[in-house]
Amino acid sequence: MRILSNRQENMKKDYMTINSISFGLLSVDEWRDNIVGAAKARIQNYQLTPEQNNQLRKQIEQILNNVVNKAITKIQKPSKNLGKKLEKLAFNIVVNPDTIRAEIPGYSALIIKELNKPASYSRLKEIAQIELDSLGSQTYDLSKNSEKIIMDSLFQKYQVSDKSSFETQLIASLAQIRMHTYYWALGMLAGVILILLTWWLVRNVPGIHTPLYVMSVFSALMLLAVGITSAVIQVDARISSMDFHMMQQIVGFKNQVIFYQSKSLVEVLTVLIRAGKLDTVIVGVTILIFCILFPLSKLFSTGVYMVEKRRWAKNKIMHFFAFESGKWNMADVLVLAILMTYIGFNGIVNSTLSDLNINNDTISSMTTNNTSIQPGFIIFTGFVIYSFTLSLILKNISHMRQIIVVDKDKSN
Repeated sequence: MRILSNRQENMKKDYMTINSISFGLLSVDEWRDNIVGAAKARIQNYQLTPEQNNQLRKQIEQILNNVVNKAITKIQKPSKNLGKKLEKLAFNIVVNPDTIRAEIPGYSALIIKELNKPASYSRLKEIAQIELDSLGSQTYDLSKNSEKIIMDSLFQKYQVSDKSSFETQLIASLAQIRMHTYYWALGMLAGVILILLTWWLVRNVPGIHTPLYVMSVFSALMLLAVGITSAVIQVDARISSMDFHMMQQIVGFKNQVIFYQSKSLVEVLTVLIRAGKLDTVIVGVTILIFCILFPLSKLFSTGVYMVEKRRWAKNKIMHFFAFESGKWNMADVLVLAILMTYIGFNGIVNSTLSDLNINNDTISSMTTNNTSIQPGFIIFTGFVIYSFTLSLILKNISHMRQIIVVDKDKSN
């Protein structure tokens, strides 16, 4: 199960890396590609409305009137040059400015008609898209090379060619691994329940107690080993979708990971101790001693006591760990601490993500809180309950042996 759990965590980290908010919502290149794509779609579907045609026609008429007025003013301008004078005379004889101005609306209508032809639209759209591509190529993220290296390496690792294939493959694989992990966890707990049922059936058969208890100790050690090396809690906060309404198009980002963290008890202890700060080291060492080493010592001591090697069974240290270390064993406290941590993280994440749920004319977003208890916590909790039950069984066996010894002394 530990192998499955580690494989699952490694795949989740890769999945979260590809879908990290830094590669999506906070990426300049992603924004550029989305905006350019939206603008291109808008250009392709663009058509002048009747109102826009009227406004454009008026602007063209104004431009043509200005051009005609400037030309007439320039020609009518007084000049001592003979050629200019002859040019002015010819213009006044041949050209009537009022006639030209009267024809301007007709020319404007012809221009608008030409502009609305499919071929003209096609040429204008092509020009606009070329300029848009040029503008987009000038906008880029300086960190894009490092991001591309990371993404390409992950694509190569899972033998896929793009993000869509990567997500499809990992989602399917993670679902399968998760199912198998829970099957293993439930199977281990079922095995423990079977052992406890066996204890109840043979509770009055002293000859079987020793080998059965040794087997019980080994099964408890397996639970502890798996419980402390498998992930116990997962904090996963995401923006499942965020859509920006721009240029009558939707610029969208899906499945953006804001924060992800998943650790086993061993990894938590390693982080605390390696932090180097006195308070974190003290906390880490305390958890290590009272939540892991004490339970281990207790299991070992009870096993030694059951095989009745008197030199060790009568040892004060062995006796302390076997019968008196229960009040120092804080594994149950750790279970409660993990549960409270989960409740606290879950509440904080829910509260924070609720502020990101937006729905208005400009932005619509939806967040997802995937914070959850992992199989490692279930196994570790099972170990704590199982260990406590074995302690009760040991006390009953010890009491039964004392009664047998007393009976033998009386008979002698």
